[in-house]
Amino acid sequence: MKPHFFFKGKLSREESASAFLATLLEQRPDFRSFLFSSLELAEPDGDCRVTVEDKDVDIKVDYPTDKVTVLIENKVRPGSLQQYQLVRYYESERRANADSRIVSILVGPGEGAGTNEVGRLRTHSQFRPTDSAHRVSWRLLAQFGELIQQEDRDKEFVRGGFDCIFTIIENATEEKYPLVGGREIAQEIAQNVLRALEQDYPGIRFGFWRAKDCFNIYSIGTDVTVYVDLAFRTENKEPCMTLEIPDRQHVTAILRTQFALSAKGKKNPATRQKWHHMCQDGEAEILSSGKHQLEGKWFKYETPVSGDAVVLERQLADMGRSVITSLRHLL
Repeated sequence: MKPHFFFKGKLSREESASAFLATLLEQRPDFRSFLFSSLELAEPDGDCRVTVEDKDVDIKVDYPTDKVTVLIENKVRPGSLQQYQLVRYYESERRANADSRIVSILVGPGEGAGTNEVGRLRTHSQFRPTDSAHRVSWRLLAQFGELIQQEDRDKEFVRGGFDCIFTIIENATEEKYPLVGGREIAQEIAQNVLRALEQDYPGIRFGFWRAKDCFNIYSIGTDVTVYVDLAFRTENKEPCMTLEIPDRQHVTAILRTQFALSAKGKKNPATRQKWHHMCQDGEAEILSSGKHQLEGKWFKYETPVSGDAVVLERQLADMGRSVITSLRHLL
């Protein structure tokens, strides 16, 4: 069963995404468990009730047994974030259900989208220590699709739904950050690196992501998620033109590789044990690339570069190969 009609017609794209997400929350207990595990929260006990567009909140999940209310705000467009939106919903819920513990979640289109908004709620004067606020990306939620067994009848619906949402995000990002003023050169570099990695590692699926100041290549369905990034400086004012890519012969950027244990990897005891040993060292030496330092849950390495686009492309591809080859025993 394909979900593509959820995302067509006159229904807004964020409403469609909310309907898809609410469907998973209501009908897939394992998705609820996955969400709470991803946020490192204990899942509330008892049955839950899922509602959409309740007092302007995109999705609300009530657990009456444990007296927990989850408020979920979904964003698929980079420009749709509103200041103090989470604060308003939190204050309204506190007034309506003062004895419930509140978990606020912002689902954003990119890795950093919504961080400031979550921070505003956490530092709000009325925010209780028993409550919590979190941001999570659609890309992280999509890892659930990789955990579904082949014979699961919902597999096509779940993976297809996330694919539709990624298409919406990609189109919205292209509208907001057009491929002009050097961004088209950066994308060409990143896409050539993607093609090189796909050719060298046919057994690994890769995804491609665009953001304001970077292009990301990432592995899909692996026990360890690997990112290969091309980052660059941009203007603050939209359309956020690149500042240091005047032409193909003069590209100034940051090449970055990073990797972390995926949701799939957490379910593999052997991989989890090896990952734990790596984290104890706090760094990982990647041959022909560099020493990756542990920052939170991610091992990261980056290097600033300037030069011809072809040279940078070759260097970034080599960095990606070094990381993937070094981690093959975990992937």
